[in-house]
Amino acid sequence: MPNIVAVDQQAKDMIIELGMLIRECRGTISQSQLAKRVGLPRSNMKYIEDGVNAPTAEVYDKLIKELKPDWQTRRRMDCLYMAIRKVPPPDICRTITQNKDLVDAMRKLEDCNLTPDQIKSVAALFASFQENREGETLK
Repeated sequence: MPNIVAVDQQAKDMIIELGMLIRECRGTISQSQLAKRVGLPRSNMKYIEDGVNAPTAEVYDKLIKELKPDWQTRRRMDCLYMAIRKVPPPDICRTITQNKDLVDAMRKLEDCNLTPDQIKSVAALFASFQENREGETLK
């Protein structure tokens, strides 16, 4: 008998909202086309869009790459994904994995909530890394 996981109503509502955002971002692309592009059967794509299932990390990553949601929609989708799956979005996990020393730096934030000004400072710092990225060589 399959394992049945109890999901509270708030989580169900978030899964439904994420599915609706995915459907909206899909626009004129058919559900079948999107499913094919992300490597899913159409029925699985339908379950995601209908809010029956939440996408796995791999599928969510592919959906974001295919759909290219605007910044505000992406932010909402990421918030929903994190609340549902209890992990950061796949691109953030990939960045942390690629920068292993970042884990130690982030541990210093344990039990600490950054202020909006601190978030702006961190965002500016990270943006400067992106600006310097092209042409950079590892030493």
